[in-house]
Amino acid sequence: IVFMGMGEPLLNIDDLLLSIRSINKDFQISQRRITVSTVAIPKMINKLSAKSFHILGKCQFTLAISLHASNQKVREMIIPSAKNYHISNIIQDCKQFVKDTGRRVSFEYLMLSGVNDKLEHANELSNLLKGFQCHVNLIQYNQIDDVEFKRASLKNLQLFQSRLSYNGIAVSLRKSRGLDK
Repeated sequence: IVFMGMGEPLLNIDDLLLSIRSINKDFQISQRRITVSTVAIPKMINKLSAKSFHILGKCQFTLAISLHASNQKVREMIIPSAKNYHISNIIQDCKQFVKDTGRRVSFEYLMLSGVNDKLEHANELSNLLKGFQCHVNLIQYNQIDDVEFKRASLKNLQLFQSRLSYNGIAVSLRKSRGLDK
């Protein structure tokens, strides 16, 4: 079960955690099968971990951050609201989440041709994420008309993935779905 696409989950933490508790207790679905996906809101990652212990008694769900960039400038270009929460602060809060919960953090990274798919971005991302328990999901962009972003080549995706892996970052390439061929 993934909480995403219905509004920012971290703007409604109490109800989010109550629904996780209900899913866990009423439907016997383990927290480990639940993911909370967020673009990240200042000060809310720490609040999420603290409140999860209070409301759930433990924190075993997965936290997934829609990062999509290896630096602040690119992130703001992709996610306009990113100017409210610096990427270095997100990473610090994620490191604290791992310390508090013992759960790794997943980072979603949508690969956009010429925007965030170069080896320099892979190296920059590796430096940003090194030293704590995390995983990067590389996602192929499903290109649509009237949007400036373009799909990164499979070659760039594989090179990016290889570089992250070489640099010691756990990474997987998510299978593309929804692309008409």
